Amino acid sequence: MVRLIVTGHGKFASGLINVIEVIAGRQENLIAIEFASQDLEEYMGKIEKAIKEAIDNGESVIILTDLISGTPFRISSFLSEKYSNVHVVAGTNVPMLIEAVFKRGNFKKAEELVAHLINIGKNGIESFDNLLKQKK
Repeated sequence: MVRLIVTGHGKFASGLINVIEVIAGRQENLIAIEFASQDLEEYMGKIEKAIKEAIDNGESVIILTDLISGTPFRISSFLSEKYSNVHVVAGTNVPMLIEAVFKRGNFKKAEELVAHLINIGKNGIESFDNLLKQKK
């Protein structure tokens, strides 16, 4: 199984997970780790603890962050270099997270799931005007 860690600034992570729980109920191996103004070592320690627990259980880890180059992304990326089979994705949106929750068991490798999630995330962005044009 793939452990999903959602992290980002403020209540980003818990907000996204709340959306998932409204749609699909509580999910196993889906963790929110918030980044506010806490000590960076404390924040990194929370993410690292979740990674170690996953590794001890033989799981892969995908960390879904809000902004590329933001603190959550940078710290997660640092940790992904320290541990094998840990992958980091920035720009997380609701379509990506829904897909991750429902399809994480369908991929043999976490890297394949990551590529799929990036595609889903990009395709989940559209304007209403463009949707109307496509319909005509």
